[in-house]
Amino acid sequence: FIKSMIFITHELPLLYNVTDDIMVMYAGQIVEKASAKESVFDPLHPYSRALMGSIMVPESGLREVKLTAIPGAPPNLKNPPAGCRFAERCKYARTECRVTAVPLYDAGQGRTYRCILSENTLREAYQHAR
Repeated sequence: FIKSMIFITHELPLLYNVTDDIMVMYAGQIVEKASAKESVFDPLHPYSRALMGSIMVPESGLREVKLTAIPGAPPNLKNPPAGCRFAERCKYARTECRVTAVPLYDAGQGRTYRCILSENTLREAYQHAR
């Protein structure tokens, strides 16, 4: 049988040994669904990646950790933006991100994400950001 649980946290590594899959939400929308391993060690959506950069992963070792805050503030949910709800805080955002409603895209093997940038474009951007 299938067991389900809703666990609300910003500490994604906490869920790594508890669940098979993780859904990341931002401003009331699912922005990524992936396996727990992918969510913690290879997040695809810019918010998921920023979230992982703002918390400490125990496996990383204390001396190597450089935590970064996510700049800006969440959108007003009484009047949400027309486009991506994370666009104003996203360093990869483009003009169309702010005006185009973004659907969930299928990245294969049960993984989905909500970003107009392709998986390859996101991965290239993350490589250059290192």
